[in-house]
Amino acid sequence: MLNPEFLTQLEQFRIRCTQPFRGKFKGDRRSLNRGSGVEFSDYRLYEHGDDLRYLDWNIYARSEKLFIKLFQADEELPISILIDTSNSMQFGEPTKLNFSKQLAASLGYISLVNSDRVSLYTIADRLYPALPSTYGKSQFPRLQKALMSIETSGTTRLTESFKHLATYQPQAGVVIILSDFLDSEGYSEGINSLLGRGYALMFIHIQSIGETDPPPTGDWQLEDVETGETKEITINEETITQYLNRQKEFCDNLQRFCTRKGVGYLRIRTDAAVDTVVMNDMTRAGFIQRRY
Repeated sequence: MLNPEFLTQLEQFRIRCTQPFRGKFKGDRRSLNRGSGVEFSDYRLYEHGDDLRYLDWNIYARSEKLFIKLFQADEELPISILIDTSNSMQFGEPTKLNFSKQLAASLGYISLVNSDRVSLYTIADRLYPALPSTYGKSQFPRLQKALMSIETSGTTRLTESFKHLATYQPQAGVVIILSDFLDSEGYSEGINSLLGRGYALMFIHIQSIGETDPPPTGDWQLEDVETGETKEITINEETITQYLNRQKEFCDNLQRFCTRKGVGYLRIRTDAAVDTVVMNDMTRAGFIQRRY
């Protein structure tokens, strides 16, 4: 799915997240938990059974009160990758789904190399687990196998899918969503439910050439790939202008919504090179950063 040279380059990066989360296992990320890290965090009063090695004797000499030094724990970052598998993702060449798989593999590899914990889900009419929480670089083949088995099916129900995530992933963390976001019922309610539970969100908006560049003028029969509904239409210069304006409005509204909600947003077309998207575009968007 990704060539070895590209994987080697990806090891220079990590998922960028400024929001601390509570992890379950030791890792390389700052956690909300207090633990055995090396960076001092705070004090609290001594309680019976505390490790005497962490007593601050200087404070005791001044106040005759026993205080325990607390240190910042270093734990893994929970990362959930959600791939839209509704029928609209089968559009284009390469398809939006196959392009999303490659981006998901790249982000998953970056996460696993950095000792973050990765879960993979698909979203269409609802959310489905594709790979349970996994950890460590050695698990990347499992991630690739899970991605390769994913196929398109069903209609888009983003809000329903997002609300299901808390059932499978009650522990808050980073959620990366790869989708065309084409849902007639909208996405705001589902996004607000995730934000309300403390998740940090990154949207990767996938578009194909056929969507950004409409077909030539003439008489066409259009079919909705998700509902099967057909419509006869005559495409002329006026309808092309209307289509481009509506498309721009849709993209601008999604981007403004993300900006207002503090959600990361990146719009990508499927004719872009995956390595350029990951190492350049995602770095500029603040999705990833160099480790050193």
